[in-house]
Amino acid sequence: MRKWSSQISVALVCAILGFMLAYQFRVLYKREQLGVNPYNTADITAQIEQYKKEKDSLNKKINELQSKLKEYEESVAGKDDRTKALLKELEDTRITTGTTDVEGEGIIIYLTPNSGLFGNIDVKITDRHLVYLVNELRYAGAEAISINDIRITGGTGIRISGNSISINGEERVSPSKRIVIKAVGPKKNLQAVLDFPETFADFKGITEIKYEPSDKVSIEKYNKSFRFEYAKPVQKQ
Repeated sequence: MRKWSSQISVALVCAILGFMLAYQFRVLYKREQLGVNPYNTADITAQIEQYKKEKDSLNKKINELQSKLKEYEESVAGKDDRTKALLKELEDTRITTGTTDVEGEGIIIYLTPNSGLFGNIDVKITDRHLVYLVNELRYAGAEAISINDIRITGGTGIRISGNSISINGEERVSPSKRIVIKAVGPKKNLQAVLDFPETFADFKGITEIKYEPSDKVSIEKYNKSFRFEYAKPVQKQ
């Protein structure tokens, strides 16, 4: 029975990873296509819309498989305390890695860049602003964070790339538009660290900084697969 159940679990996980890999291959394929004729705006727009539809379809299938996997795990756990403990550890790991949707009390931050005369942007939000805030929120006990609905994980990189801010190597955030940061965690602690006078001392040029605690903040999961090429588990002798 255990062998059969473990095989089903592995099969579902493999299916999820398969869809993720298919999604990544499609991204590369679309990029190559866009590079063939970069001046045909109509074709590029049509290809982007088609890509978005395919991405939504793949994400929907991934969500369906993950829901089935969760149902299966819960049914396998049953009333066995040891199995329940393992399932809770697995759920905690998914929250830590950002591979599951979460919700709970927390805080939402709104950053709006300063607009000069005639709507010109004088000072833009930078990658350093975002990295600094993520660090402050984590210090205050945030258990999950997103920037413009992009999930922040332990492997997330945030850096200026051209005229935008790159997050996770692919997603782009405009530094000249409002940015929304969500954090799930103890809302009193999160608000306290933001209320500290020095927290926003270096945010010169951002004329509007608002944040509000909430009893329910929802953050979506990180939908891409993790790949480790250099970090290997230590083999104990």
